[in-house]
Amino acid sequence: MKRIGLVLSYKETNYGAQLQAYATQVVVDSMGLPTEIIDYVPKRGDRQIVVSPGLVRFLFHRLQFMRKYKKHTDSNDPVFQKNKQERVEQYKSFIQRRLHDIVKCNGFTELSNLGKKYDAVLIGSDQKWLPGFSFANVSSLRFVPDNVRKVSYATSLGVSEYPRYCWPSARKAWKRIDYLSVREQQGADIIKQVCGSDISVRVVVDPTYLLTKEQWEELIPTEKKSEGKYVFCYFLGNDDTSKLIARKFADEKKLKLVSVLSKESYSPLDQTYADFLVTGDGPEDFINWIRGAEYVLTDSFHGTAFSVINEKQFFIFYRKRGEATSRNSRIDNILQKWGLQDRLVPSGETEAKLLSTNSIDYSKVTERVLAEREKSLQFLKDALTFDDNK
Repeated sequence: MKRIGLVLSYKETNYGAQLQAYATQVVVDSMGLPTEIIDYVPKRGDRQIVVSPGLVRFLFHRLQFMRKYKKHTDSNDPVFQKNKQERVEQYKSFIQRRLHDIVKCNGFTELSNLGKKYDAVLIGSDQKWLPGFSFANVSSLRFVPDNVRKVSYATSLGVSEYPRYCWPSARKAWKRIDYLSVREQQGADIIKQVCGSDISVRVVVDPTYLLTKEQWEELIPTEKKSEGKYVFCYFLGNDDTSKLIARKFADEKKLKLVSVLSKESYSPLDQTYADFLVTGDGPEDFINWIRGAEYVLTDSFHGTAFSVINEKQFFIFYRKRGEATSRNSRIDNILQKWGLQDRLVPSGETEAKLLSTNSIDYSKVTERVLAEREKSLQFLKDALTFDDNK
């Protein structure tokens, strides 16, 4: 029996990251292939640091980014802190209940030995290939021997441009992938720019789209979260403009406004603009809040994904933290893929944009989703079919 190692972003306390990891394992399991999720823990004295061109420059820019990020994403507010802690507990519970066969390896020696035991190692999906991934031991798949198949499924680069100092190491990592796919067209364009146009790279859908609405309902049963009709807000950024638009939109529609308190950024408005504030909920609750909503307003890729899967009326805003717009190429890509560019609320728009936009015709959108799902599933089946299984 073939065994597949999975490199996933399952340890993030973010609904989308957890649900895409869960979907990946569910789908690969459904192909009759046993899976293990690799949990790498760095160990002092047992790390492989490859000195590559651009490493020092990357570390410098990374430190600058983290300082700015923390400034806009943390707060001592007691409600904010309590929500973060409750979400951590929900994250731990989700992993325990939903994921299986998580293999912990301490240090690079154990990681390398583990890599030799698999018939294939699959990496995906949620922003595993941000600039600088190729300096890391796991996301670069450096630990996987040449004779073990390496698969990338819907791995996201998360940016529209790749810094030049990351090109040499990224090129080396990408050229080792046997079956290479990404989540966004811009990601494919970047890989071809870095590696050359002759490299084979496919664009496939996020793992959450690989399961139909009905399959998600079997996995996570529908549960009513609120009495009465409501607009559901899932904002990860701290841009107050989008929240004020949501408030006015709900008032115009005469609907209750429900909002998830973000754990990834802080704004004083977060706790006051909605009629009901969701705190401490887990991924299953997140899906059910979307299922029951009349409208979904979000700045999240996976907020959009589950809106589309559940055929909800939605609008999406670019995510902002402080003054910086954050990694919005993935939003542009997915809206273009489904022909839903009019669901984007550009900067400077008001609630009038939402009120004047026609409803989504899901007969056309769902047809596109079905076609992309089938092509993506076929890519995954091809990548994980071995000669002695044919």
